Amino acid sequence: MTYPTDEETFPTRTSPKFIRQGHLNTIQAFLKRIQDFLGYGGRLHDETGLVMPVGSIISYAGFPAPSGWLRCDGKFYDPNNSLYLELYNIIGYQYGKDNSNYFSVPDLRYYILRGYGGISDENFSPSDVSTGNDTIDLGSTEFTRHCIPVRFTTTGGLPAPLIVDTTYYIIGHNTGVIKIADTRANAILETQINITTQGTGTHTIKAHYEVDRSARLPLSYGGNSGDNVGSYQDDEFKSHNHPPDPTLSGFAGTRIGAANWKYGGDVLQRYASETGYRGGSETRPKNVNVNYIIKR
Repeated sequence: MTYPTDEETFPTRTSPKFIRQGHLNTIQAFLKRIQDFLGYGGRLHDETGLVMPVGSIISYAGFPAPSGWLRCDGKFYDPNNSLYLELYNIIGYQYGKDNSNYFSVPDLRYYILRGYGGISDENFSPSDVSTGNDTIDLGSTEFTRHCIPVRFTTTGGLPAPLIVDTTYYIIGHNTGVIKIADTRANAILETQINITTQGTGTHTIKAHYEVDRSARLPLSYGGNSGDNVGSYQDDEFKSHNHPPDPTLSGFAGTRIGAANWKYGGDVLQRYASETGYRGGSETRPKNVNVNYIIKR
């Protein structure tokens, strides 16, 4: 791209061309050249593409949304309106729709966002497993990034010593061939598990970022569900327990919340009230309010 410097576009004040063309035509020609340089449709481009693509969501400290943006408050918009057509072409009905087939922007009030994985399960056969190199050839780049947590299932027996439904971590270099580590730290250090057999049957590798992602619900009527952009997931507390200290015995017992425990012979007995309630009305991280807005 060359910048306009020629006499035709920028005539000098004393040239006859300036007098004939007039101020207005000169300005229009200049703006047209600038528009061609920046992009098309009045949207700002840099050397790699759109500076702010339609559908971008950012946090914004002001209220209401600035010009060219919509607040992420779940409102419905007419996809046939030229003001919203480009946004509709990007998000469609993935955040919901109404009975008139107006599309909804996401309602992100009081919510945090979670990055979409988009990693599909991959099947591989025993012949894809190399015991000499401790590798698995998936023929795909989906799982070939370092430290992705994964689990394995199989219709037969997994390559030893891998165990079904146990979390492992990928050692990968974007080639389709991976190695497996037993911890994230070992994946970073590229210390792989020594694979001793190829296993039998058909094996499946699954990303373990979100085990129940297929159960995600639509954010609103008509929206996406399952492992898709726009789906919603309710709050949940990860399953865990708080066992008593087995080294304590006798009637002194040990305290767990509001419950008292003691050993009677070889049996641990609870002899007081239920564990008391602790905490507030929801499970949440520390947070600060912002407005989420989406580019139209």
